[in-house]
Amino acid sequence: MKSIHYFFTLLFIFTSSFIFSQKKEQKITFSGNIGLFFDTYNYSEENYPTFRPKYPENELRLNANATIQIGEYLSIPFGVSISNQKTLYNLPSLPEENLIDFIQNPKNDISINPEYKWLKGYLGSQTPNYSLLTTGDTPLFGIGIDINPGKFIFSTNYGLSQRAIESDALYNIVGAYKQKIIATRIGYGKIDGPKVTLNFVKVKDDVNSVTNTPLYDDPIEGITISPLIEFKIVEKLLFKTETAASIFTSNLNNTFAINDATIESLSDFITINASSKADISHVSSLDWISKKFTIGGEVKYIGPGFIPVGYRNIETDILDYKLRSSFKLFNDKTSINGMFGIRTNNVKNTNLQSTKRGISNINVFSQISDAFSINANYSNFGFNNNEINNLIRVEMINNSFSLAPSYNFETKTINHQINVNGSLNLFDQYDAVSSAFVATKSKTVSLNYNLMFKEMPLNINVISLFFNNEMPLSTIKMSNYGTTFSYKFFDKKLSPSLGFNLANITRDSFTTDHRFSMRLKAKYKITKKLLFNLSYRLNNYKYGSSKPNAITNEHRMQFALLQNF
Repeated sequence: MKSIHYFFTLLFIFTSSFIFSQKKEQKITFSGNIGLFFDTYNYSEENYPTFRPKYPENELRLNANATIQIGEYLSIPFGVSISNQKTLYNLPSLPEENLIDFIQNPKNDISINPEYKWLKGYLGSQTPNYSLLTTGDTPLFGIGIDINPGKFIFSTNYGLSQRAIESDALYNIVGAYKQKIIATRIGYGKIDGPKVTLNFVKVKDDVNSVTNTPLYDDPIEGITISPLIEFKIVEKLLFKTETAASIFTSNLNNTFAINDATIESLSDFITINASSKADISHVSSLDWISKKFTIGGEVKYIGPGFIPVGYRNIETDILDYKLRSSFKLFNDKTSINGMFGIRTNNVKNTNLQSTKRGISNINVFSQISDAFSINANYSNFGFNNNEINNLIRVEMINNSFSLAPSYNFETKTINHQINVNGSLNLFDQYDAVSSAFVATKSKTVSLNYNLMFKEMPLNINVISLFFNNEMPLSTIKMSNYGTTFSYKFFDKKLSPSLGFNLANITRDSFTTDHRFSMRLKAKYKITKKLLFNLSYRLNNYKYGSSKPNAITNEHRMQFALLQNF
């Protein structure tokens, strides 16, 4: 716990230095919330010796999201989410953490982002998002800055995107190399608007960061660079285009040289060997946007060797054409949003087979009357990694349909809300063992009925759900029923609720598992901005013939003290 004390000492010094460096006449405000949470958990089992607990026995957490506003222009948003748990994953041993290890641990989320006019800094957890072809979904822990005075744009981010994890086959720990990312962009325009920027991102694993070589993971290094152009042709017509190039070395331990003079000439910037690849990609879009109607299109090409190093995953060797549109009808009571596209893979004939498939989504929402509305949705999505090796081939196609009507009405004493949802999901995935596609069909129907009494602060909620999942070699059926009662006492300062839930789960030819749960919650307003929460949950599982005579009981108690500012 010493690391926690060290962290709060540094946080106090950091914020105090900003505050006291300002003139006394400047107004200083503090807004946000802070919460202290304590969870305790225990369980018992009969005839289930391999049962794994779902939560730690005792966990203390501190969450804070707040902003210090100094004067008109200087603001210091910060977020803190820390826990007394040393790790999110199982390790054969738990090493002592120093301060840096503690705040870099992915179980914690610590960020301080001071902002002054056109200058914004990032300290701690952050996810830089520059463009579709460079970086956008990889979180890192480090430092960063955005500068946008007038029309000048400059950004840079640097930090740790993956901690080193030692592999251990006994504990089923795959392991990972320590990985760092640096990203920079420079350009003209507005960061959140039309602009022209040149983006650069580099990622690199540290091959010396682990003693045991990670299982199924080679150390990597890569760079991606792209010019991005985004501007309005006219007021409502937005054009965006980006062309990117990447060089990616998929195994830094590869000792064989590459026979490509162009790529080898870049060895001063990136490690080059026989696992290195260079390629390009491109995306352009044109969108007309108005309040009532939008329409647009996009074309995207991703080369077979292209890697946007600031993204975790991307499908390569594809050519996409997309058309998207939305419009509102009947005094904006009906809205329709749709997208249709065609994706062609194996564009460069890097594999033996090529496919074309549709990518589509349509959503229709209609407020038919004040009481009745309906929402319908259809989506189709597919993914593959263009591999012909069955051991590493990934290919899947998903089709989803859903229909969700909602009806609200009131009587003299009660407001009623009824929501129904029905969905059908068809999922086909390539199976390496059978060398064929495996089809999965899932059907779900749910009902939610809420009663809110007018003359007393009583709410009653009733839910039911029916789920059926069919695969060639397995079937899962579940029925779920629940009800919750909530009330308010003492001028609505105390809000207790009591809920019960019963689920029946049947797997294949086994007899049914039964799960009963009870949850008691209470919220109490100590003051207008200080809140105390208490929650207790009991889960009782009685298993069928899949685990003969097995019973588990879980108890979880949660306490929380929340302060708003």
